[in-house]
Amino acid sequence: MNKILIMHAFAKAEQEIKNKGIIKPSLTEKATEISSYLDEKMDFNLGERSLRDYRSAAQKLEHDAGDIRIKQVDVITGLCHYLGYENYQDFVNRNDTLEVDGPIIIESTVVKSAVEKLPKKSILRNYRFYILIGVMCILLFWLYNYTTRQRWMVWKEDRYTEVDFDAKKYDIKQLKLYKEDRILSFRKIKVTCLTDFFHPDGSVLVWYGKNGDKQLEYFTDLGLHPETGKTLKPISGYMIDTHICVE
Repeated sequence: MNKILIMHAFAKAEQEIKNKGIIKPSLTEKATEISSYLDEKMDFNLGERSLRDYRSAAQKLEHDAGDIRIKQVDVITGLCHYLGYENYQDFVNRNDTLEVDGPIIIESTVVKSAVEKLPKKSILRNYRFYILIGVMCILLFWLYNYTTRQRWMVWKEDRYTEVDFDAKKYDIKQLKLYKEDRILSFRKIKVTCLTDFFHPDGSVLVWYGKNGDKQLEYFTDLGLHPETGKTLKPISGYMIDTHICVE
């Protein structure tokens, strides 16, 4: 469904630009339109080059049942919002069938060529049921391929835990793409003066960052704070003396 999502987004961007008086918007202009929306409305910076790369990857799979991989969940959410959907699950639910003889906004030569080869409208009505069933099967295959290929995890108390993709159970911002090193070695810990903060060679064992309440929290590995998304900092002697071993 990712390639359908990205092609829908570019189709809408084209229409938005045409509404401003530009008759033939370029691919870069369409990507910039989407990028500006993500930056302004979602507070997420994704360059137009990355969006063009996603579209190019989607076009390469036009004749394939496979799907493109969008690593950032925020991008998927932002594109859904750009198209007027509440979240990714809402997008999937509302696009589980396609109206074959109605307007098609997917920029896909596979879909366009298939429509061009269909019978005339009067004959098409007799085959509508079978056509819709076929399209639904294709979409379900794409959805199955997407949900089984990607693994997900959420932050629970002091560690990441692998979970199934469930937009009803988890907020879309909670779901992160599965990373084995985060599951195995990333933990939130409590520290004292007796904690080993450094390896014998002086390299850092503990990283810190502030949570949403501006309270310091400590972790066993570098990375991003699981709640705020900000980069954790390596512990230092100054931090130990002023915030942990305070006399």
